[in-house]
Amino acid sequence: MGENATRLETNLMYDPGRYTAKMEIPPYGFFFGRPSRIVRIVVLSLFLVIPGRAGAQESGAEQGQPSQQATPNGKPVKQPPPPLFSKHHRGMYKNRLNLWVIDATPQSPPLEVDDPGVPDKGEYEINLTTQADFSKQLWTSDFVLVDANYGVLPKIFGHELPTQVKFEFPLAGAKEHRDPFEVGIGAAQFGLKLNFYNNEYKGVSVSFYPQIEFPVPGSDAAERNLANAGQTLALPLLVQKEFKYVTIVANGAVNQPIHDPQRDTTGSLGFGCGRAITRYLAAMGEIRAESAFDFRHDRLVVVNFGAMRRLRDNMILYANVGRSIFSDEVSAHTYVGAGIKFLLMPKELNP
Repeated sequence: MGENATRLETNLMYDPGRYTAKMEIPPYGFFFGRPSRIVRIVVLSLFLVIPGRAGAQESGAEQGQPSQQATPNGKPVKQPPPPLFSKHHRGMYKNRLNLWVIDATPQSPPLEVDDPGVPDKGEYEINLTTQADFSKQLWTSDFVLVDANYGVLPKIFGHELPTQVKFEFPLAGAKEHRDPFEVGIGAAQFGLKLNFYNNEYKGVSVSFYPQIEFPVPGSDAAERNLANAGQTLALPLLVQKEFKYVTIVANGAVNQPIHDPQRDTTGSLGFGCGRAITRYLAAMGEIRAESAFDFRHDRLVVVNFGAMRRLRDNMILYANVGRSIFSDEVSAHTYVGAGIKFLLMPKELNP
């Protein structure tokens, strides 16, 4: 043992009750000598774990999972949370749980108040409605009201503006007290709904919806009480607010007659409320008031209830019934209606 004392010295000392082994290792022998078993395991683990984590991150990125980005200081950037209120699509749409549900937002039809939503780019929304307004003085009805809408996405000042192009016209009928029943083309309407604000985190949406109503030339609709004389320019503002269990819509509009001195400018204000009863059935209601700005004539307050039911993913059945609760006329008005909504997307645009 004396010859190997420079490399390794081992002293065995007897101690009553136990044996103690003392080992002395020369300086730097651990680092420059043969690596120990623990060192080899640690190094091998680093070579296996680091490529494995990199592969997992690449796999997550391929599957569309958001990766953690870093600032120039090396601190991770906090990713925003998903929207609390996912966007509603017309008719049927997939919610955050990836389930098909019906759009329960109060809308026209079946109500008179409308929501700010518009069809997707390239999508057609066609409503075929039968409706009637009954009072003792005058009965009016739309045997078939064709309401055609188309979604476009123009760019204004570099920003995309979801827009709905609307055109409608009815085959209408009217009967005044003791007069014969008149049938013909009623008042046509053209409009643009500009959905200029959407916040899916707060559930707020706003649209501006200018429209022009006019009798079809050559139809004599005004003489038959099927339409107003002249034209009417309507300038509505549509606001929507979503809550956990219900959706609220508010409409305010100014209605300006053109080329008809016997009519005054009126204002209208309406509020609608809707919610889904089941995944395929929605119920909604509204209260709507209209009056001249002096609040002395052309006054009307209406309560209306509607329902929508899925027939197919692109076909919705709707109906409504309402009643006037205040009117300048002696008798009250009763409103009923029913129809079908078609949502058509070209195959090349359908995801």
